[in-house]
Amino acid sequence: ATYRYSLGRNAWALEQLIAFANVTATIRTNVIKEENGELWVCGPLWPTDEYCALLDELGPVTNVVLPTNALEHKAAMKQFVRKYPDAEVWISPGQYGPFGECGVVTEDMDEDQVNRVVRKAAKTMGYRVDGILPLRAQPGTQSKAHEPKPKNMFPSWADRFDTAVLCVDLPGNAGPTSECAFVHKPSKTLVVTDAVICVPSVSTTAAGDNDSTLQFPIQPIFSSYFDETTLSDPTFWPRTVLQAVFLPLRTEPSKSEMAVYPGYEALTNRLVRAPILRAFADARAPDSVRDWVNRIAGLTTFDRIITAHFASPINAGQDLFTGAFAHLDRDASLDELSSTLPPIACQDWSTLDSLNDFIGDNKLGAPVVYDFRRGCKAE
Repeated sequence: ATYRYSLGRNAWALEQLIAFANVTATIRTNVIKEENGELWVCGPLWPTDEYCALLDELGPVTNVVLPTNALEHKAAMKQFVRKYPDAEVWISPGQYGPFGECGVVTEDMDEDQVNRVVRKAAKTMGYRVDGILPLRAQPGTQSKAHEPKPKNMFPSWADRFDTAVLCVDLPGNAGPTSECAFVHKPSKTLVVTDAVICVPSVSTTAAGDNDSTLQFPIQPIFSSYFDETTLSDPTFWPRTVLQAVFLPLRTEPSKSEMAVYPGYEALTNRLVRAPILRAFADARAPDSVRDWVNRIAGLTTFDRIITAHFASPINAGQDLFTGAFAHLDRDASLDELSSTLPPIACQDWSTLDSLNDFIGDNKLGAPVVYDFRRGCKAE
């Protein structure tokens, strides 16, 4: 099933449900209608008849962006591009397809160099690729900085969207990881995929129930997969959240009969970096992530954020966004961290600690080089 939601300011979300093992989560395509009525589509999902009908009602699809190489976000790209063969397609760097990696474009390349990389990417990915969002040139290679950039280095929408690209390729990892962030300047909207999340507190009681102190109804898309009995269980949403972000299902005693999940309570109704990304990405490439966050903060001013998971839009600007990454500030005191970061108990990092230990012991990825748990709440 696909559900469509208005995000205001000529933006919409098309939402589907993904489920594997014991993890169930929503995933979204974010769509912005530009002034000429054409659609900028970020993170396409499976183009079912229902999905395409809901998308086509909004306007013609002219620009498509694959903003990350995370599998759940790229899985449907080939099928989507086939559905919309006339759309201009740009992808994040470090993509890998059936025939290898697509390569990267850097801002010190000339037009011929860019063309060669993009042509190879189209063959590698198995679908149309018009461009790869460029990385900044490495220090010491800025001799061409004063020269005009080739036209094929940036998409046609570059004058309306600011872009910050993260691409990390560490020895020992299976391949590069990437995510691109965009600020749509006319609407002052930051568009990200996984960079940050805001987990809403959810009520599973009937509307108007005086005992309900939680703020939001559960998203209707969950009813396409779960029965009413499951959805009415007051522990359904906390358990769903914790399994999606890889925090343990630890409970604490409470005065009421409802189970209290400290990890869930620590995350809800605030802008946070997902624990799984703190443990897997930030722990291995803290400097690269910190630099990316600072570059996003330096883009055109934004006053809201739309993401691919959980709540959107989120009323937040540069300060709240950078605050979600306070654990990467090596100079921050514990008091400063505790006032900024979600109060996740130190013991609730146990699942992710175990996974990192397994990865390290079996040499399945790059080593952990940074304490991603900084600021955790001691018990």
